[in-house]
Amino acid sequence: MSNDSKQDRDRVFADSGWGIKPDDQPANAADAREGVRVYRYRADEPDVIRNILRAQRKSFNTANRARIEGAANGKLGRTVIIDINKDEFVVEGLTFGDANLIPLLQALGAAFNPQELKPDSPPREFDLSRVWAWGAERTG
Repeated sequence: MSNDSKQDRDRVFADSGWGIKPDDQPANAADAREGVRVYRYRADEPDVIRNILRAQRKSFNTANRARIEGAANGKLGRTVIIDINKDEFVVEGLTFGDANLIPLLQALGAAFNPQELKPDSPPREFDLSRVWAWGAERTG
């Protein structure tokens, strides 16, 4: 196997478009070629959680925090995903009371109590550091 074909094969495996970034991923959002900084959320969009995560991962580093802001003063509510460089990816329209907010926070790894996310909540910020212990899926 030639060295060029091995590198191409590795890129195919690493660049799945879902979670593992390719080697040429920019260090921060300012360096990204086709960065999307704002995602317009539509609840009726099929597979919306996966699409949000994919858009965030294409141009940003690993998510570090998430901030949920409710609608106020005629502005739509929004969810802001903040990466390790403090670059912000904004999901306009996804806020407290939406059915997709809890699955998104769970997919990002936020530790939170779903009962505390009420439509009239003040802005909340969550660290995204929750991880599964190795082998947790094997223990009942």
